[in-house]
Amino acid sequence: MLELTDVCAGYDGVPVLRKVSLRVDEGSVTALLGRNGMGKTTTIRTIVGLVKADSGSIRFGGTELDPLPIHRRARLGIGYVPETRQVFPSLTVSEHLRIAARKGSDGKDAWPLERLFDVFPMLARRAKARGNQLSGGEQQILVIARALTTNPTLLLLDEPTEGLSPLIVEEIGEMITRLSHAPDPPAVLLVEQNLRFALSIADTAYILVKGEVAFQGSACDLGADTDLQHSLIGLGAA
Repeated sequence: MLELTDVCAGYDGVPVLRKVSLRVDEGSVTALLGRNGMGKTTTIRTIVGLVKADSGSIRFGGTELDPLPIHRRARLGIGYVPETRQVFPSLTVSEHLRIAARKGSDGKDAWPLERLFDVFPMLARRAKARGNQLSGGEQQILVIARALTTNPTLLLLDEPTEGLSPLIVEEIGEMITRLSHAPDPPAVLLVEQNLRFALSIADTAYILVKGEVAFQGSACDLGADTDLQHSLIGLGAA
C-alpha cells in the first residue's frame, strides 16, 4: 500500500532522513520507532507532503506522491493524526466529526457517525462536550476518529500516547487493535517512542537511528530481543 524507497529529506539543507526505505502493507499495523530526533516525525511529514523529499520515491497504492500537493495526497486515502492533536476548543465532539467527514477515494462512506460511536463508545458519551472540555486522552481518541471520517485506507499516527497516563495509553492500544480487526481496516503507520505499547499492537517494526533504518522485521522478533531494543532505542523508550 505504501512504499518508501531511498527517501532523503531534511530542513533548510540539513539532512534528517538518509535513504529511508520502508513499506506498510494493506490492513497491517507498522511501528516506526526510535529515540527523539531520529527522523520519525520527519518521515510522517514527508509522506503527507509537509516536508519535501530531496530524493527517493514515495508510492501509495501505485501512485508516486512526490509531485502531489498535500490535499491531493489526502484525497488518495491518507489520514494524518499529528502529535499536536489540534482540537477546536469551541466545537463539540459531534461537530468535529461532521465537519471533517468526506467520502473515500472509492466514493464510499465506511465510517459514518454511527459506526464511530459504536467502535469508540467514549465519543457517544461525550458527543455534546466541547473540545476544551475533553481530557488529553479523550482528545486523542477524538482526533483519531476525526481522521477516520475522511475514510482513509492509510492512517498515520504521530506519537498518539505522548503525555497520557498509562491507563489511557492502554485504552488507545485497545482502540487501535479493535480498529485493525474491523471490516476493511485502514493500514496504520504508528510513530512511537513507547516501545512496549507499539510492539503490543504492531505487526511489523522499523527503528530509525540518525535518519537511517537500523532495524526492520516483525514486532514479535523485536519484542523478544531486549539487547537489540536497548542498543537501538534505549531503556527510556520501554
